[in-house]
Amino acid sequence: MTTAPGGDEEPVPRLPRGRGFKLSMPMMVRIGGTLALLVVLVMMQKPCANAVSKFVTGFGDQGSAGSAMPRPGSVEQPATPPAADRYDGYEQIGPNMSEAELKAAIERAKARAHAGSAAGSGSAAPAGSATP
Repeated sequence: MTTAPGGDEEPVPRLPRGRGFKLSMPMMVRIGGTLALLVVLVMMQKPCANAVSKFVTGFGDQGSAGSAMPRPGSVEQPATPPAADRYDGYEQIGPNMSEAELKAAIERAKARAHAGSAAGSGSAAPAGSATP
């Protein structure tokens, strides 16, 4: 220890000095491997992205071999708007219908189905009773 300037005999504390920044060989290998991996990732990012892009977009270049998705500009708009009654041939049954309204709707549906099947196939009505 050294003495303080000015003739004071009191020892002056010194700052502790460390060993420095020492790395062992396994630590150096890990750091070097990590840096090499980061460099490879940065360098391979663009070529890999281009390859994936070509692979994904290549599915649309198969012509008319049953492409499921329409291309922009190839979809035609319908000439007439869709009918207001989407459920043509179905009866609407609501939760607040009375028993008589429910039975009338069921009978109309049965009559429509019977008329449709008789007119469509040209055969007679199926055997059996329609009433429970």
